[in-house]
Amino acid sequence: MCMIWKNTKIKLSKGLAFYAEKESIYFSKEASRGWQLKKISPLGFYVFKKAAEEESTWVIDFYSGKKEDINEYVEFYQDSGWSLVENYRNRYFVFKSTGNHVFNYTDRQTYKERLKNETVWMLLQSLWAFFPSLFIYLILFYFNHFDMSLWLRAIISGVLFLGIIFPVMLAVLLLYFKMMYRKRPELYNNPKAIDKSQKFGRDMVIAMIIGALFGFISSMLFFNQ
Repeated sequence: MCMIWKNTKIKLSKGLAFYAEKESIYFSKEASRGWQLKKISPLGFYVFKKAAEEESTWVIDFYSGKKEDINEYVEFYQDSGWSLVENYRNRYFVFKSTGNHVFNYTDRQTYKERLKNETVWMLLQSLWAFFPSLFIYLILFYFNHFDMSLWLRAIISGVLFLGIIFPVMLAVLLLYFKMMYRKRPELYNNPKAIDKSQKFGRDMVIAMIIGALFGFISSMLFFNQ
């Protein structure tokens, strides 16, 4: 999805977590067409501004360290010839270089560790509403039998679905990506090869199927009490 208005282009992200290399190459192509990334919105939209055409290399890196060490982390990149463009939640950092700098992880193990830290972070982030939602669900539908309309039950169930089922669904998606792209760590020094190996359309179809299955399961759980 893409929208252009005057000197601004807005595009929906494919996902910084799952497609870091693919999105990095996309940013580079947009810069060569005269569109510079300016912002990543909390809703997952990229905001580009019209600029001079530029040949540059871009990279999206995941930072798993402490917040107080972020400046040191950014300075390390800057000292290596990269400039910070944007960061998302102080975890995903977008850098670019107009020189001949090539970003590569130095070894397979370091890149594998980066993927592991990212996976753990995403799973922990998905748990923030899990236990409150589970608690409310048990109170409403097991320990007490409240008389409520079908519509109210549907609304409450939908909210609880997001809190309880989403972490499990995310775990399944992460497992799918790990299995489907199990050779990704072997390509740690070849972002273009990773980009070509990833099939966004197929992944979205699989994700929708997984979502539909969990939606069916949740409806059975919430409406057959």
